[in-house]
Amino acid sequence: MFWDSVKGSLNVLIHWETYLAALEYLAISFGPMILLGFLMEKRNGKMQIATSLAGMFMMPLFKVAATVLFVLTLAPIILGLSDDAAWSFPWRLMLVDPGAFIWLVMVLLVASVVLAFVPLLGSLHSLHVLVLGAITLVFVVAPLEQIQPGLIIDRVEFIPGFWFVFGVLCVGGIMYRLGAIVSASFAVLISLVNEDLGELFMLPIFPIASIFGFIPVFIYGSWLGSQIKGTF
Repeated sequence: MFWDSVKGSLNVLIHWETYLAALEYLAISFGPMILLGFLMEKRNGKMQIATSLAGMFMMPLFKVAATVLFVLTLAPIILGLSDDAAWSFPWRLMLVDPGAFIWLVMVLLVASVVLAFVPLLGSLHSLHVLVLGAITLVFVVAPLEQIQPGLIIDRVEFIPGFWFVFGVLCVGGIMYRLGAIVSASFAVLISLVNEDLGELFMLPIFPIASIFGFIPVFIYGSWLGSQIKGTF
């Protein structure tokens, strides 16, 4: 089941929508960092400290919002239920049912904070991405029974076994490190041509590595999707 899910997750990477959604993720999660850095350069003293503190509280919110939009948009592809991304779904959800969207973001924020303070687990970036992405996918899958009468959600397991989770975390850790190495190497090559431009590209290394870190979410989604398709 694990390797079938890994194989299914690779299917997400062949869709051009995945990379466009990744750019959207980077813009939402990394864009405020650029703006914050610009504001801090323009201010001194107490205002600079206040801006820095505001950033500490706001950045997790932007990261969670970016994760929600990324996963909700690609949910049909991640679950293997469609070859098309649901570009309008996150925005329609915010307009039609803003309470549900805010509730989801708040749950993810709490989960992110709790994980950050758990010894050892707090340093596992792949676990953070997996938990946030998995919660978002469950948010999508749970009401499917009302939309698709032939689907029986009671037959779908949302929590995989220990070894499955262990394998997913190992793959996620490797992919996150690979993403950081690729991003850093790319930035170094650019800095050989233009040092200032290279430093600019060094800044989004970790957000770009986070994109690689979504591989565990794709694996989990493939596992969920195979169960969903088996209930029809």
